[in-house]
Amino acid sequence: MIPFLKQVAAHYLATDIQNTCFIFPNRRSAAFFRKYLGDVLRETGADTPMHAPMSLTINDFFCRVYGGEVSDRIRLLLELYGSYKAVCPKAEPLDEFIFWGEVILGDFDDVDKFLVDAKNLFTDVADFKSIQDDYSHLSDRQREAVRHFVSHFRDHTGRLTVRLEGDDKSVKGRFLQVWNILYPLYAGFRKRLHEKGMAYEGMVYRDLAERLKDGMSAADVLSDVFPEVSRYVFVGLNALNECEKTVLRRLRDAGIAEFCWDYVSEAVRDPANKSSAFMKDNVRDFPNAFRPDPDGLGQPSFHVVSVPSSVAQTKLAPAILERCNTENPVETAFILPDENLLMSLLNSIPPEYDHINVTMGCPLTGGAVYSLVSSVASMQQRLREKADGWYFYHREVRSIFSNSLFRAVLTPEEEKVVQAVKTGAKYYIPQRDLAGGPLLDLVFRPVVTRPGEASAAQNRRIVQYLSDIVSYVGWKLRGVEEMLLELDFAKRCMQSLNLIGDIDLDVLPATWLRLLDELLSGESVPFRGEPLRGLQVMGPLET
Repeated sequence: MIPFLKQVAAHYLATDIQNTCFIFPNRRSAAFFRKYLGDVLRETGADTPMHAPMSLTINDFFCRVYGGEVSDRIRLLLELYGSYKAVCPKAEPLDEFIFWGEVILGDFDDVDKFLVDAKNLFTDVADFKSIQDDYSHLSDRQREAVRHFVSHFRDHTGRLTVRLEGDDKSVKGRFLQVWNILYPLYAGFRKRLHEKGMAYEGMVYRDLAERLKDGMSAADVLSDVFPEVSRYVFVGLNALNECEKTVLRRLRDAGIAEFCWDYVSEAVRDPANKSSAFMKDNVRDFPNAFRPDPDGLGQPSFHVVSVPSSVAQTKLAPAILERCNTENPVETAFILPDENLLMSLLNSIPPEYDHINVTMGCPLTGGAVYSLVSSVASMQQRLREKADGWYFYHREVRSIFSNSLFRAVLTPEEEKVVQAVKTGAKYYIPQRDLAGGPLLDLVFRPVVTRPGEASAAQNRRIVQYLSDIVSYVGWKLRGVEEMLLELDFAKRCMQSLNLIGDIDLDVLPATWLRLLDELLSGESVPFRGEPLRGLQVMGPLET
């Protein structure tokens, strides 16, 4: 079998590739492409060194041309709220907005990536004639449900409308009011981000697509960013959004782009294979620069094994490796449908496979640091004050006691306190029962003393409190070999705490902690591996 990327490398090495930029779906494919360039050079007996051509991911390509990076999710959410207040003077507090602001961010991103006319899409519901569909494609029960829902948003004349300046606080009124301001919100949000040098991913994509769409020369636009590149080769892409299609068309029409699609094997060309729907259109609109050798790609074969649970899949790794030909481990990849299975897989792979490349990263949410921070944050929100002091709810206290990191850094004296609390089995545990050591004193102290108060000062105390705990645990973990991954998690957690600590917001502690959870949930620790050595572990999108 001759890998597709190796065939691409061989094809372009026969040409002048010094002024060529290769664009891939992800960094792994770019790394393997460079490897195959070297392999083909050695096989042809070339003994003259050469500079590897420029290689980028499709995301990096758009960001380089745009001239900036995508802003972090939290700051985008706060800027969206600022725009929302500008178009809706009677806006609800940020605490309530956050819960559906995330949805609007996702919608705006889709609108831009697919070059939708936002003004037409976010039309006033009062003029949205298509809502009067006869619903003939639905069952009788579904039609009745839809009609019943739509009837809630009609006035006595049957018209769908709402007064934007009205004070209707009902769900129906809020639904219509939000719908009616979506376009002003979209336009104001984009303008606000432009002025501050910020952007979300769809905005970056749309910027380049519309610049080229408006008649600007593709060669001129790109030459300012890539002055030494005269040819762009797009390799191995699949499902393209409208922005990507627009850019690829302009580069194709300008004669400065070529395309390589892995679309020759019978499996991919099979109409029953849904992936062929995208690829068929791609090959039609952007013809292949060369035809890969179908015999060199080989036919796939499958061996399906039934297992009772997700984790059990990873436990089959030793048996699978024993059955497979792994003389060259770099050609063997484990594809994980769930990133939470990563640690289980790594613990199941036999020790003789000492080189493993993991590019999907290990999610912070799967570590004990995240669990500890979540339990501590939840405990603070359930504090109870009595005449003789502060009390902590037993469920969160026990959750903290069972955390592996918490147990790992306890002193002998603190372990005795923990055992006494467990034996006491109190429903609400007084603070005095939880004192007796540096870790206990750090964790079990009241911080969220006014959960119903929106105070930036209180939120800063929460950040400092969590930072103190994570910093102490990280310091105690230094040098403990089996805890090195958790030490990396602690560093990532501290970075997120520092980021949110720089933002002053008068919001409820529950909202503040939700924002923090948004940050932590998106974090992962990348494994430093050599892509061209050892077993490969990746997620489905990377394949």
